[in-house]
Amino acid sequence: MIKQIAKKLSLGKLFVLAISLLTMFLIVLFSSHILNPTDIRKISTSTYTNDINYRVYLMNNNFISQPSLGMDEAYISSMVNYITVHFKQSSSFLANSSLAYSYKIYAKLSATYHTESGKDTEIWNQVFPLKVQEKKNVEQNKLLVQEEVSIPYWDYQMIVDNFKNTYHLKTEVSLDVVMDIQYFFENDTTNVKSMRISIPMDQDVFEIATDYQKEECDSKTEKISNMSLPVSVVGSVLVILGIMEAIVCLFLFIKLLQIYSNTEYERVKRKIKKDYGSIIVDIDNAIDFSEFTIFEIKTIDELVDLEEELRIPILFYEKKKAGICYFVIIKDHYMYRFTLKDLEQEII
Repeated sequence: MIKQIAKKLSLGKLFVLAISLLTMFLIVLFSSHILNPTDIRKISTSTYTNDINYRVYLMNNNFISQPSLGMDEAYISSMVNYITVHFKQSSSFLANSSLAYSYKIYAKLSATYHTESGKDTEIWNQVFPLKVQEKKNVEQNKLLVQEEVSIPYWDYQMIVDNFKNTYHLKTEVSLDVVMDIQYFFENDTTNVKSMRISIPMDQDVFEIATDYQKEECDSKTEKISNMSLPVSVVGSVLVILGIMEAIVCLFLFIKLLQIYSNTEYERVKRKIKKDYGSIIVDIDNAIDFSEFTIFEIKTIDELVDLEEELRIPILFYEKKKAGICYFVIIKDHYMYRFTLKDLEQEII
């Protein structure tokens, strides 16, 4: 049954159909992301925008007329009265959720000593609390925290002078003003965001350095589906296309086998029937050769010439299992016969 269907189908159509089905299979396979159904992506859970502004206020003097200086300048320490620092953090969260926050602002004096080995070591520090906000719930998914503190420069310089006069150590001392904001999330996780400025102490002229990230983002990883359709639907389509492709490939294989496995006997027989099909008649009934006087014809061309002379059609009869066929012309009790044998089958 399969071989008969394969014979009726053309080789070109089978090739086109096989390539088309394979193309459709690959398009569905890769466009549906079934090979990579999920992807791990980072999802932003919260963002933070930070900012620090400070201003240096001066004592009355005969050289600088304005009462204060702005950021990113050099300051003569003997002119400085106090410094104001303004911390600001704007936060937004992925969705409304149960969270709280607290913060503290403190000043930290620390002394660094240069050892003989060349290593810088902190040998003394002292922390001074400035402002504290106890734990407080956030009512929405946006939050703005801002605070301003005043730093009396000479109060801290007196502490530094006292330390140095007591221990007579050559150290570098700085005053860090820090704001730590702590967030408490509903899954019992916490997160601390810090902003700071550093003020060198015990110097005739100093510059203030800031240390903070202007933009921060917290994220988590989640598996995100890449599938545009349910896996069951895509799988069913792929199975159907795969079965159809397998069937077409089976027919293609049989067709190629039929073409390239034909013996010389089959090729010659097919050519004769193709070239002289108009004068050849196939018969299914067996011929009793004993009833005729037989004249063996050596070539099909001689038999065709005889057909043109006698105007009698050529009869075709084949014994498939025996691998032999006959092209004959019958006139009265005489038979003119051209015999074609499958020599390969005889060898087998």
